[in-house]
Amino acid sequence: MILFVWMACASPPTEPAPQGLVVPRTEELWHTAEGNGVRYRLEVALPRSHPSGGPYPLVVLLDTHYSLLIARNVAEHLAERDHLPELVLVGVGYEGSTERSSDAYRLNRTRDYTPTHVPDGGYGPEIQQHSGGADAFAAVLQRELLPLLAERYPLSDSRTLVGHSFGGLFALHTKLQAPEAFTNVIAVSPSLWYDAHHLFEVELRHAAAEQPLAGRVYLGVGSRERNDRIDMVADLTRFAAQLERHRYEGLALEHAVLDGETHNSVFPRGLSNGLRFVFEAP
Repeated sequence: MILFVWMACASPPTEPAPQGLVVPRTEELWHTAEGNGVRYRLEVALPRSHPSGGPYPLVVLLDTHYSLLIARNVAEHLAERDHLPELVLVGVGYEGSTERSSDAYRLNRTRDYTPTHVPDGGYGPEIQQHSGGADAFAAVLQRELLPLLAERYPLSDSRTLVGHSFGGLFALHTKLQAPEAFTNVIAVSPSLWYDAHHLFEVELRHAAAEQPLAGRVYLGVGSRERNDRIDMVADLTRFAAQLERHRYEGLALEHAVLDGETHNSVFPRGLSNGLRFVFEAP
């Protein structure tokens, strides 16, 4: 007689379902602005010593969908090695798609970052009809978002605004129009070409009126950011020279042409250089 013995085999342990990457010490806030009716998404990266430490300098970044995680990793790496203080980083973003080709992405940047209404250029007439909202967005930052952050986090009086491309244009425009809003500015590849170099005229009027412009300002551009239509290297070099010529009391300025960098590659390097310039001992 043949005896068959059936043995129950235990099922192999089930692998946990994969989860998305969790970034530690980060928070998300939403705020619908009274000033322009736009719903903003604030992504906050907090330092290791929070909540027992502080007060911390605040760094506000535009185009948060790519800038915040770059800034968070750079800032934390340098802070751990005593090259930067610990910082509270806040990226300002939006509802809707952040894909570079999407209308939502283009519309939000054009509306909030451009200082004048220009029907042509930029992303084209359909998007440019929304241009010229920089002053309204600057007011939202100054009157709504900065106070909201100050209530929630232990912040020092040091505030730095970081922008790239259209964001860099906005950062410099805001520094000229509301110098007290942000102590420092890091403008990487600012779109100084916008509206026939409008920002050059803004700065000339600012200087002629003998208005103050203090703090630390870093300007960076990639050496390969030039073509037959736009020469961002020449624009940035000329704008830096114009600022230096006006000898603003209390203004520390650094500008750099970053060898080998393109418009799409320059931001991490410009940001790192800018943060170290802004927070070095005067």
